[in-house]
Amino acid sequence: MKVTKINQFKVGKQIQGFFLCCEKHVRTTRSGELYLDLILQDSSGRISGKLWDYTDKYMDAFNRGDPVAVKGIPSSYQNDTQLTISHINYADEKRYGKYGFDPNHLVPSIKESVEDLHNALLNVVNSIMDSNLKNLVSTIIDKYWQQISIIPASTGFHHSIKGGYLKHMVSCGKIAVSLSGHYDNLSGDLVIAGALLHDIGKVRSIGDGLDPEKTTEGRLEGHIIMGRDIVLEESLQYPKLDGIIKQKLLHIILSHQGNPQKGSTVTPRFPEALLVHFIDNMDGKLNLMQDAIDNLSDIEEWSDRKNYFRTELWNKR
Repeated sequence: MKVTKINQFKVGKQIQGFFLCCEKHVRTTRSGELYLDLILQDSSGRISGKLWDYTDKYMDAFNRGDPVAVKGIPSSYQNDTQLTISHINYADEKRYGKYGFDPNHLVPSIKESVEDLHNALLNVVNSIMDSNLKNLVSTIIDKYWQQISIIPASTGFHHSIKGGYLKHMVSCGKIAVSLSGHYDNLSGDLVIAGALLHDIGKVRSIGDGLDPEKTTEGRLEGHIIMGRDIVLEESLQYPKLDGIIKQKLLHIILSHQGNPQKGSTVTPRFPEALLVHFIDNMDGKLNLMQDAIDNLSDIEEWSDRKNYFRTELWNKR
């Protein structure tokens, strides 16, 4: 079985492959016939899929979020490529492993080594001088490492791929180390700890499955409140942690998105909180812009305006 990635699809040429079913909907044609409308994904991209020969068996064969084995023919529709599906079935390693099925190939992931990022993260943590604050940060990272190393930083915004949260955490931490040395009137420890933990609630608010989405708790409470709660819970282990430092760290988490319109419960009200807000915002926006440029082909010098920045972006390499 020759497996074809989405970015290798050619219109009119039959493909076989393994994909993640990101969306599954039963639709009705103008003539009243039922069909399945799907969004399929692998590590190279996403594509819309249509199963016109609908039967009840396909409702039970797989669900949204499942890996699937697919046969079909790519076609062109309104200047986009979509997949006309002739066969689709739930995929697992027992049945399809001999054909090259690997669930890790179904989702886009960061290019960086998780081990290298982990080492970089430890170096950032070790730059915190206050032993109680350092131990608090280390305890939280150790407790939630599995989620930290896997989840995206968002489900549809910046760093929205497997491992994206870890990459964002390390990047913000490194920036914090650099900038806290520049602003020597600020508490470097607080800036670094805040940069590392500002999004820590996402370890509870984002699931760690193949197709991560917000958890029920995350939808109801939000990652900011959940992050505050995590720090409050774990800080009980460190009664000697300075009360003002603890209060400021909690405020950084609550205010890191800048204002209530962006999701924060309060606006930043001291310099370290403002700096963490800027660090988070800068790293997220740079990731969005770089991704938009990286998704262009080598022959495209300019993007269209269909990106977060609503402007043409220059792809000059």
